[in-house]
Amino acid sequence: MRPKLQEAYEAVKRALECVHFCILIANCEVKYWGRASSKLGRGQRVIMLKQDGSVLVHRPYGYEPVNWQPPGSRLSAELKDGKLVVRAVRLRPWEELVVEVYEVHLLAHCKLRDDARFEMYGSEGDIRDLLANNPELIEKGLKRVEVERKVEGGSIDILFIDERGRLVVVEVKRGTAGAEAVIQLKKYVERLKGELGRDVRGILVAEDLARGVRGLLVREGLEFKKIDLRKLFEVSKEQGASLTHWLTRC
Repeated sequence: MRPKLQEAYEAVKRALECVHFCILIANCEVKYWGRASSKLGRGQRVIMLKQDGSVLVHRPYGYEPVNWQPPGSRLSAELKDGKLVVRAVRLRPWEELVVEVYEVHLLAHCKLRDDARFEMYGSEGDIRDLLANNPELIEKGLKRVEVERKVEGGSIDILFIDERGRLVVVEVKRGTAGAEAVIQLKKYVERLKGELGRDVRGILVAEDLARGVRGLLVREGLEFKKIDLRKLFEVSKEQGASLTHWLTRC
């Protein structure tokens, strides 16, 4: 509790050397350089240095980190200009996150073990079917045309028609969608255009997007709809669906 910066530095250094999970509650400033750049001024935050090299910085509100680095990042710590500087560098693609700590309120580190298998019920097929029956969760005015529409090289999860009479290809991905989902969606849109000779929209539906994927969607002329599994759970519950297929992230 409330260690001096020298003590905090030594503790963080030990944690990194021993590959420990380390958590700090601290007054800090956060800077990021890489695919973009950002700066977050001083404030009291939770900093987590994980055993796989990932880093999360949380503000006192919200469940998503305000800054983060993925697993495999190279972590280091130093005392510089009266601050404890924690650095996380990702090499490919190059990204750097720097947390400058001015005061530490709490610091703890230890080796954590967690080998349990995580199971979350509700497959992509369950999500697809629920969205097919409730298209307003994607966009107002959509009307379902077909589920699992076969095209060359695969099948479209859901095919809708929008208020303007345009066909809408919806690709459903559970969790975080990557670039491969965009490529798959683009392929289906182009093949349906070629098959029917009509204007076709493409919407990628997922809980989140990997870094860089939003820009790829824009370049390809595709759209994104973020879904909330808890909201889908409530819809499922209201409609009397089997609750054994769903598990909320409370």
